[in-house]
Amino acid sequence: MRLLVQRSNNRTLTSLLNIPLPTLALGSAISAHLVAEVLRRFLGWSDLAYGLADVVVLAAALVVIVRYGLRLDKRIIVAFGIYVFVGVASHLGQGHSIVLVAVGLRPLLLGIAVYAIAEAAFSRVQEAPHHLRSVMAVWLVIITAVAVYQIYAGVGAPINEIEGLRFGGRGDPYGGLDWLFRPTSIFMHTGRFGQFTFFMALIFVLPILSRQRHDLGEWLLAGVALFAVLISGQRAALVLFILAVLGVIFVQKRGRLALRLGTLLTAIFGAVAAANARVLEAVVDRVASGFLGGFERVAEQAAGWSTGFMSYPLLGEGLGFFSLGAEPFGGEIYYSYMGRFGGGGENSWLSIQGEAGILGVAAFAVGLLLIVSRALKAYIRTGGSNGQNWEWHIAAVVFPLALSLWALTHHVFSNYLHMIALFTLFGASAGLERRRLSRQAKTYVRG
Repeated sequence: MRLLVQRSNNRTLTSLLNIPLPTLALGSAISAHLVAEVLRRFLGWSDLAYGLADVVVLAAALVVIVRYGLRLDKRIIVAFGIYVFVGVASHLGQGHSIVLVAVGLRPLLLGIAVYAIAEAAFSRVQEAPHHLRSVMAVWLVIITAVAVYQIYAGVGAPINEIEGLRFGGRGDPYGGLDWLFRPTSIFMHTGRFGQFTFFMALIFVLPILSRQRHDLGEWLLAGVALFAVLISGQRAALVLFILAVLGVIFVQKRGRLALRLGTLLTAIFGAVAAANARVLEAVVDRVASGFLGGFERVAEQAAGWSTGFMSYPLLGEGLGFFSLGAEPFGGEIYYSYMGRFGGGGENSWLSIQGEAGILGVAAFAVGLLLIVSRALKAYIRTGGSNGQNWEWHIAAVVFPLALSLWALTHHVFSNYLHMIALFTLFGASAGLERRRLSRQAKTYVRG
């Protein structure tokens, strides 16, 4: 028996050693902060858990960069560099803590670190898409299962309460059902759960829209990802995902995509209706309210934009001052701070403008547009919907555009998890494009 256990352990170790360094680093980097969320949420760890996760990501990125280098469009570096420069310069004369610079830099730095890893993995390892999906499949099942259990356990269950954090374990009931609420799953807040399910849905649902045949496992994972978006109750996630899929159908001019997705949604809605028809009504109502009330919410959160623009035309309060996690170091929440002067609003664009002025927010927007442009060009050059792994390029286009819209009503750009997701997809797209160019160059030389 002992010999069998030893052999099993040896096989496990051998399989781990056989995983290429870039994909091993990518799996570790994408999982580090999800593990930190679990430690913070369920084991009561302090924010030190996030700090340790930062170290894992940056260490993995350093190893990959030293060995394979960092390839990032210089224009993107310049755009984000201007944003950082203006944000740091805005601190001059303000008297704020210098730690705020680190708070503001953190999401972007972690994003670029994961980009370096993803770009190296997808450019050098042919199985990198499969490896990343395998890691994310484990997290998808865990995250969805915890969310389902939260609702099953009931509003008053211990898992739905986090001491000292209002609505930390769950959101408000909706749909006229006292027991149906927005869960947080492994995360500390409902918004983070909903926004991360959107990222997972792009990874698992877009592939089934391709012309290839798909096995039952791929369909099941796509169904679970869609179910996770629905159960999150995040209206923006629901609306933006529907718009994203409609956009893909329009760009590719393939009506059969709608048929595939419709089949999957019918199966999910049918299962939910069979379990409880009122839940289906609540979810549909949630989606409808997202479309009907979306513009009103945007207008509400941007109502005081002129106050912010007049207060910070060239320079702002400084990088990190309005970022998430800045309060312990002297920063403030944007809508609370600006509300004193008749401004405010939960709007990422306004908070960036409040930190780095108009030039800073413009540079940040240009950086995102360049990411979208690079990914879209890669999609076109790889053959569009006929190209291999086209879904990674489309995901890299959709996610930053979705975040840009999300930013009108939520704080997303200062959230490290969203920036990691954004740059993971961009790194995947850039890596696949570099691999295609490398193969093309080899073919040309042989010819």
